[in-house]
Amino acid sequence: MPFDLLADCMHVTSEEGEFFFKRSAPVISTPKHGRLVDVLSAAPVMEVCGLYLVTDPDKVVEVVVKHLDVNCDTGGLMAFVDGWELNGMYFPTEYDHPKNMDQRIDEFCNDPKAWPFSSVRRVFRSSQNAALVQYRIPISGSFLVSVRYIHNPDPCNVMAEGVAPFYTLRNRGLHRNCSVTAVFPAVMSVVGVDVGERKNGVSYDCDRPDAADRLEIGGSSGLDSSNMDKSSTICGKSMEPGPEQAIFCGISTARLISSGRHSNQALVSVRVADENDISLATVLCDMRRKKKK
Repeated sequence: MPFDLLADCMHVTSEEGEFFFKRSAPVISTPKHGRLVDVLSAAPVMEVCGLYLVTDPDKVVEVVVKHLDVNCDTGGLMAFVDGWELNGMYFPTEYDHPKNMDQRIDEFCNDPKAWPFSSVRRVFRSSQNAALVQYRIPISGSFLVSVRYIHNPDPCNVMAEGVAPFYTLRNRGLHRNCSVTAVFPAVMSVVGVDVGERKNGVSYDCDRPDAADRLEIGGSSGLDSSNMDKSSTICGKSMEPGPEQAIFCGISTARLISSGRHSNQALVSVRVADENDISLATVLCDMRRKKKK
């Protein structure tokens, strides 16, 4: 079976198949001896790279590690992330995901003294339609992973892959948050909503202490949207499409917050925002990377 060779440090794909990476130890010519030598003592490249996987909203990601030659002793490390990570921020946020961060990140490498080349298949599966394989191979090493996408009967947090016009958020009567996140400036509109106790019309100002069930729309500069700039907070019931809201941020999010007392659902349209949508702008973010304090 042919495989895709990972050449870019950040590789984003929606394709199934096998993905292979290999790094060989650097060599230099030494004039004194006139031969090639391995530069194993040279300063290693400690770059962390990633295979970013995203699929249809109603699927999850399964990753099988079929070959592993990542040396722990030389600083090599791999990780499977249940979701995406960028600049130390995660999708879904800790606020939205049912698992804590320790349960969402599996790190591994192999000890050449105990097991030089791992032939043990490792299988990982995400909780939503996005996952990440991270790797740091400073000197030399290789790995082969197989990726496939499996049906998810209860999608909750969704990474918008940019092709679906509508996304449905449902809590199914549970106390949980569900979200749709786009990694681009987006125009969002609520096509239909049934959230909370109010059953006669819709309110776009439900950011109140007593509004435990609500739909939030807004944006943020990074993947951590737990404190996003809000465009609107919506509750009530209506099958009439609401106004378009242009979120000019690096990340655009619609989040359904549910107390568990109601069966909430919302149908949200998402499209890429462009310069013609500036008149619809409800949130403007500084999309430059912010420095951590």
